[in-house]
Amino acid sequence: MTTSVAKKESFRMFDAIAGNYDFVNSVLSLGLHARWRTKIRQSLPAGSGLEVLDLATGTGDVAIEISRDRRVSHVEGLDLSVGMLEYGRRKVAAKGLVSRINLAEGDAQAIPYTDSSFDAVTISFGIRNVPDVLKCMRESLRVLKSGGRFIVLEFALPKSHIFRAIHLFYLRHVLPHLGRMLSGHDSAYRYLNETIEEFPHGSDFLALMRQAGYKETRFTALTFGIVNLYIGEKK
Repeated sequence: MTTSVAKKESFRMFDAIAGNYDFVNSVLSLGLHARWRTKIRQSLPAGSGLEVLDLATGTGDVAIEISRDRRVSHVEGLDLSVGMLEYGRRKVAAKGLVSRINLAEGDAQAIPYTDSSFDAVTISFGIRNVPDVLKCMRESLRVLKSGGRFIVLEFALPKSHIFRAIHLFYLRHVLPHLGRMLSGHDSAYRYLNETIEEFPHGSDFLALMRQAGYKETRFTALTFGIVNLYIGEKK
């Protein structure tokens, strides 16, 4: 299966691994994913009563993290994977956050909300799975209020030749085997390393954000550059 076809069907893959996703994610990221999520919350725009949309919300970890900010009034989480959403709703209920977080089935390329509905749109490790990235970005821009912020957390490749070589070895030779062993799914973690290597990052991703219409685009490299945090504004 080509990567482009796999992206269109990726939600089915996430359905298949939903039961083990959180555990495997913690192991493969060495627990760093929690720290990365905090960076998203810390990047929310100024103000109070914030309405936030979290795309590719999965099992809801980012939505839950965002809801910890007292300035946030409500979080809508959107995902195509019914299996992931099922686990996410259980977590939201267990934490008593049903009144503050709603997780719904939906496509990041056709966001089912009206124009200018949100103060921030976030997407964590999901935009590289979207078949049409520009369409997703433009839809996110549409539902943002004037002055709203688009926040993207995504894997990247380090600039340092040494760190890049180490990271590529991990992606190509360690992650697929470890992911298969922990999740019982053969192709999911091969797909992961392929999309990371192929997806534009750094200045190339910022160029896509500007093409979609975002202003004041910038990014911060995290953890030696294996993850980037991107921000764009709607003016």
